[in-house]
Amino acid sequence: MPGENFPNTGSLRERLDIDFALTSAGLGVWELDPVSMQILWDDRCRELYGSISDNYLPYDKAIAYVHPDDVSRVNDAVHQAFQLTSGGNYDVAYRTIGADDGKLRWVRFYGKASFDEQGKPYRFGGVAQDVTRDMENLKSQQAAQQQILDSFEASPVGIALIDRHELTFQRANPFYGELVGRTPDQIVGKPLLTALPELAGQGFDQLLQDVLDTGIPFIAKDVAVALVRNQVLETIYVDLTYQPQRPVNRTEITGILVIATDVTQQVLSRKRVEASEAQLKSIIATAPAAMGLFVGRDLVVEMPNQAFIDIVGKGPDIEGKPLREVMPELENQPFLQILDDVYTSGKMFQSHGSQVNIVQHGVMSYNFYNITYTPLFNEKGEVYAILDIAIDVTESIRVQQKLQETQAKLQETIELAELAAWEVDFTTRKVMYSDRLRDWCGFEREEPLTIERAYEVIDPQNQLIVKAAMDAARQPLNEGQYEAEFSVYCLKTGQKRILHAQGKVIRDEQDEVCGIAGSAQDVTLQRRTHAALELLVQERTEELASTNEELFTSNEELAHTNEQLHQANDQLIRSNASLEQFAYIASHDLQAPLRKIQQFIDILVRRHQDTLAEDSRLLIRIQESAHRMGLLINDLLAFSKISNGKADTQEVMLSEVLAQAIDNLSVAIEETSADIQVESLPAFLGDARQLEQLFQNVLSNAIKFSSKDMQGSATVPCIQVTYQQVQSYELPLLAGWAPVYGSYHRIRVQDNGIGFEEQYADRIFGVFQRLHGKSEFEGTGVGLAICQKVALNHEGFIQAQGRPEQGATFEIYLPVQRQ
Repeated sequence: MPGENFPNTGSLRERLDIDFALTSAGLGVWELDPVSMQILWDDRCRELYGSISDNYLPYDKAIAYVHPDDVSRVNDAVHQAFQLTSGGNYDVAYRTIGADDGKLRWVRFYGKASFDEQGKPYRFGGVAQDVTRDMENLKSQQAAQQQILDSFEASPVGIALIDRHELTFQRANPFYGELVGRTPDQIVGKPLLTALPELAGQGFDQLLQDVLDTGIPFIAKDVAVALVRNQVLETIYVDLTYQPQRPVNRTEITGILVIATDVTQQVLSRKRVEASEAQLKSIIATAPAAMGLFVGRDLVVEMPNQAFIDIVGKGPDIEGKPLREVMPELENQPFLQILDDVYTSGKMFQSHGSQVNIVQHGVMSYNFYNITYTPLFNEKGEVYAILDIAIDVTESIRVQQKLQETQAKLQETIELAELAAWEVDFTTRKVMYSDRLRDWCGFEREEPLTIERAYEVIDPQNQLIVKAAMDAARQPLNEGQYEAEFSVYCLKTGQKRILHAQGKVIRDEQDEVCGIAGSAQDVTLQRRTHAALELLVQERTEELASTNEELFTSNEELAHTNEQLHQANDQLIRSNASLEQFAYIASHDLQAPLRKIQQFIDILVRRHQDTLAEDSRLLIRIQESAHRMGLLINDLLAFSKISNGKADTQEVMLSEVLAQAIDNLSVAIEETSADIQVESLPAFLGDARQLEQLFQNVLSNAIKFSSKDMQGSATVPCIQVTYQQVQSYELPLLAGWAPVYGSYHRIRVQDNGIGFEEQYADRIFGVFQRLHGKSEFEGTGVGLAICQKVALNHEGFIQAQGRPEQGATFEIYLPVQRQ
């Protein structure tokens, strides 16, 4: 109960059920009475406070050994844990000052408070541990990172540090602010899409999240970024690096270092003459620990566990197969030879952190393992198998490498950007140049430099520019920023370079300007390229102007030619119209005398068929010829009517129109036992009479031109009518016709008839065009010409495909949603 005396330290351990485990983990246990505010803790907790003599003491006495800067934070954490709304959770890291040794330690106390039915705390306890080393490592890394970031403040490379939480900017140097069109103060402390809302939808937030999730750096060149700069949305190009950041001795990623180099001018210049794109993708597969038995000299895989099967990545069917067959990728690696040596010598082999390249599910992976090859002996003392035990240490190896390389990679960034460092001391008038800058200027590596000596290599015409920039940087209004672009001549070779330098003033303890430090970049190639491209653009502009004059002259000539073509086309239209009118009048006027001829012949045949004997055959032939002529005149009249008349447009159901055409052919269908399969057709704005004629003519041909079997008998016509809506870009190419609608109805009629040679696919749509003799198949050669005319009247077209004895296919295309 609250306020009662605590049990001794031993019973405390028993009650919390921690003894050996806590000692092994370096943890101490403690308990604070919420009523009496008395603390009971074990010897480990006393050591964290510098060996306080008592295991039982007041809270105020213990708090006296907490660092003054942390006292309020500890008190607030205890007070918060006593609130029911907090759930009783308590977790705080702070510094203690040793009671006996005065030593500063970082400790972490965490635990939980328990509450009674009235919501008051009646018990509060937990564990404690020494986190001094972790805190010191964290501070060392932060200090190193801060030192590097400070060195980039004057760099012409944009650098920013983004925190994992909501992708919030922690740091940004001035050049990064210049790149994104803001000052660092405008973006630091804000989430990415809040500071730079125009980046939404460009994918950079997802790239950052991918780096945080996978730990794989993102490096890309010539990345296009749309940014609002000077109140205008513009696209710039940068060489971009996203480098994951981890605390020392920790695996989790806490943020991302962003490095952006402005390459807009280079990219824009290059895009005028060529376009290029490069991508790099890498896949790193990890695998868990594995065990397997390699039996015999051939190393046959036996008793593999699931982890081994997963690592091998060749599926479950690997047992009973030689290792060389299962993993041929090991041929160029040392492990097969090592296994052979173990089998021969009988000596165990161990290695730590060995890289093994394995093709897993068709993909090469590069992982690290602690490997143990243990020989197994039979009763004769002979090696009969090797036990392979592999522990996957890929993550720890990579974390170790990252921790070791973090400092180096940040430093390498300067080299990748090809920057040179410099510093000027106004007090001593001494100048410090990096090795790269000394090479550019022709100075020896060990030569001491002064301001006067540095000016000797600067183009005399640019020396005033450099001096003015230096003076301006020292003025308060410029916030200590230095920037200048000038030419230098190498003392050794005479080579001229154009340098772009940026820097920031250095202040002494009295806040007086005592120097300037910064970086320089060789922009010679960019400036020369830019100048060359400007000249090239000017030349191309002049050539274009000359070409435009020639085109203007050619356009006038083409206009004259087009006018002549229009006149010829109008004359052709008039001629065709006259010809169609003549065909209509001629066929119409021929019908009356032809009917009389047929009537007279029919009378003669009935009256004199028996008396004329042999000559009656001539009358019958005259009768048949008159009949064919009648059919020809009727078809020609139908063709003329369709050619002269416009389609009577109204909404019709194509399925109903097709059904009527099939009914019109019922006699022929019954005689031939034709099988016609029809899919549902859509509604359409068109002339029902013309469309019925189109379907009837196509189906009539499919029935009429049936093929014959091996005995010479006609086969049963099988006809399929299918429908599909297609887009205009899916239409076949057709000479003299181009689609004007976005989509079309495609009605396909396919038969099993005699077919035709593909070379006649266009000819069959001509008037009076026949591919067979009159004795083989009856007809006038006008039916398909009528079909084509109907399709054209409805702003569509018809085409045919066929192969001899393999049937024919007619495709009718009609526009969708005609108005």
